[in-house]
Amino acid sequence: MTYFAVFLISLSALAFQVLLTRVFSIGQWNHLSFMVISIALFGFAASGTFLSILDTRRQGWEIRLSGTQALRFLLLVYSLTVISAYMILNNIPLDYFRLPVESVQAIYLLCAYLVLALPFFLAGMVISITFAAYSKNAGLVYFSTMSGSACGAILPLPLLPFLEEGSLVVICALIPLLFLLMPSKEKSESRKTKHYLLWSSGAAIVVIGIFLVGAKDGQYVQVKPSPYKALSRILKFPDTHIVRTVSGIRGRIEAVESPYIRFAPGLSLKFHESLPKQSAIFQDADSPYTLYEIATVEDMVFARYSLSYAGYALSPRPSHVLVIQGVGGSGIPYAMASEAGKITVLEQNPELAKIVSGHYPVNVINTTPRAFFSRSREKYPVIHIENHGPSIPGTAALNQEHLVTVDAFVTYLNHLEENGAIILSGKLLLPPSNTVRLWASAYEALQQIGKKQPELHMAMLRNWDTFTFVISADPIKDSEPLTHFAQQMNFDMVYLPKPDMSLVNRYNVFDNPYYFDELEKLKNAYLTETESRYFAESLLDIAPQWDNRPFPNRFLKWPRLMDLYESTGSRLYGVLLSGEIVVMVVFIEAVLVAFFLLAIPIIIVSKKGSRPKFSHLVFFLGIGAGFMFAELYFIKQYTFLFENPTIAFTLVLSGILLFSGAGGYLSQKMNQFHLHLSLICLACFFIGLYIGFEHLIEKLLGLPDVIRYVMAFLILVPVGLLMGIPFSIGIRLLLNTPLDRAYAWAANGCASVLTSIAAAQVAVSQGISTIIILAAGAYFLSLLGCKMKKS
Repeated sequence: MTYFAVFLISLSALAFQVLLTRVFSIGQWNHLSFMVISIALFGFAASGTFLSILDTRRQGWEIRLSGTQALRFLLLVYSLTVISAYMILNNIPLDYFRLPVESVQAIYLLCAYLVLALPFFLAGMVISITFAAYSKNAGLVYFSTMSGSACGAILPLPLLPFLEEGSLVVICALIPLLFLLMPSKEKSESRKTKHYLLWSSGAAIVVIGIFLVGAKDGQYVQVKPSPYKALSRILKFPDTHIVRTVSGIRGRIEAVESPYIRFAPGLSLKFHESLPKQSAIFQDADSPYTLYEIATVEDMVFARYSLSYAGYALSPRPSHVLVIQGVGGSGIPYAMASEAGKITVLEQNPELAKIVSGHYPVNVINTTPRAFFSRSREKYPVIHIENHGPSIPGTAALNQEHLVTVDAFVTYLNHLEENGAIILSGKLLLPPSNTVRLWASAYEALQQIGKKQPELHMAMLRNWDTFTFVISADPIKDSEPLTHFAQQMNFDMVYLPKPDMSLVNRYNVFDNPYYFDELEKLKNAYLTETESRYFAESLLDIAPQWDNRPFPNRFLKWPRLMDLYESTGSRLYGVLLSGEIVVMVVFIEAVLVAFFLLAIPIIIVSKKGSRPKFSHLVFFLGIGAGFMFAELYFIKQYTFLFENPTIAFTLVLSGILLFSGAGGYLSQKMNQFHLHLSLICLACFFIGLYIGFEHLIEKLLGLPDVIRYVMAFLILVPVGLLMGIPFSIGIRLLLNTPLDRAYAWAANGCASVLTSIAAAQVAVSQGISTIIILAAGAYFLSLLGCKMKKS
């Protein structure tokens, strides 16, 4: 029965963690969703610290707390706290963007953190108590924990299309109450009374849960989007309605109809007609995808007055246009206005692909761009890429995107016909950053495919807030179509192979021609082979991004942070928009809290002989860090493979947790030799992944979807089995007292939370592959802990 309790609460806690990630993505912003991992793991770590302190006050606590009645009580309180924590989070006036101007927001943030950590604290207590009480069967406890967690990672997957995230949180909170239905063996009247009291309390919580989910179609638990998100803003207009909502593992899609939707990025002021009627699809309450009602030729006229149409001036009436449509939606009307013979649209979200296919007379393929190109040898006259990013620049700094890396540009160029062109549009940022990075990335991609003078293959135009970047397969010998289009539509040239100052900063005037000047400096740096020095001296990180470091919206340089702060008018608000700042603040707080959680038990324990040993601390810190580094490495690699972080998160968590649970189960009959061997194998295996895993991922991209998912899952088998061995054997063979086991649980949790935060910074600054080297180092550290003198 105890193992069943561990299984149930592990399942519920992991499902709650997955759903909280979705809640943060919809309710706040994606760069805050990483906090969910730190919240969960800190809750687990704090439970180990609490039990370590309890050991100094009450001996034999593990026996009493592992009893059926005690477990029932803990699971009951856990269910209640999950529901309460979610309701508080969804109703607390937490607003991250007001943090620099309202000190009370710091209190709200701390309150949300502590309240959300409480359910994980209780879940960690149940697991830690079981490890302490059944140390000889640590493998079975580990298997129950990991298999339950694996099921919890998968559970939201089939339910999200039918139930909203908030409703699922309540349902997952009720799952551990199944333990109350287990038959009671209590004989005394007092114990029977306690059992009935617990059962009645559980029934009351179930009734509350049913009410919250069923009342008013679940409005009480519906996730409330941030007021700054695009969906929240548009819904403030009259006659604006959500007409359809679809939730799934890829996110929530909401179709909105409104007479006030007006999206035509880069539209010239020379256009005096009316725009066609529009509707929009919002993904996680932001990132709008606009749909245009195009019934006649006149409905497409606006496209010919738009900045992105400059690319079609260079490649008029193409026989085939491939549209890679990200955030925006205007790429399809532009391609239709060009009178292209055929239009193919790539859309990776299956629901959105169905909507687009039913709305436009175009061929829509539901796949990711890189997977599509890895299977196709067809070449195109025009590849049109549009991605305008989030509503507020900076909030996507931690978003992993492979759409405009150097490797991606190489792929696009290899699929262009002779004289073909890539058209890329996006938001204009000041100081010049994304435009400079894109130019540099395209330059290096052209070099990669053997072009002798890459600077002759590119052109860029802008208006006041939008740019269009054109990359030609061949040198642009005649730029007259581009310059004529720019003059006709009152657009400014930013870059031409042969610069013409009369076309720069002419219509949409800045104090200085910032974008032109910066690209000319960059071109000269490449021509003089001093580009490394140029990037090193830049205020922002604008170096080209590769698939190993694919964070195109990240521009922060830590050594130049104060210079950036001063350049933004010494406004803290602007700096806090970067997700990296959030990561660093949370990491510093995590270090302080982890030190507190690990130091308190050592200080309180008075007898030196009973204090946790330093060698054990090193071992379990290394195990926790290595496990989390490896897990996050696979999540980021699989994000590239499937172009969706939620799919990668679910697949990796379910696979690694399931197979590590199996590894823990198999470790029941293993000894210390197997412990050392598993640590050495893990470290060597991860070094091998560093050398060759990226090449394997590229091979997997070309496989059919089903085979790709199966192969990706099978790759996790040896990793999971090996990673499940050290913790179970360590608990069983290295530790002798309940205090040691509770402290080991705390150390493992602290290491996991610190590495989960640190890995985000490592990926954006040093590259994804560095994470797996750190995992190998962590397991070598654990091996060192095994070899240390017992001190």
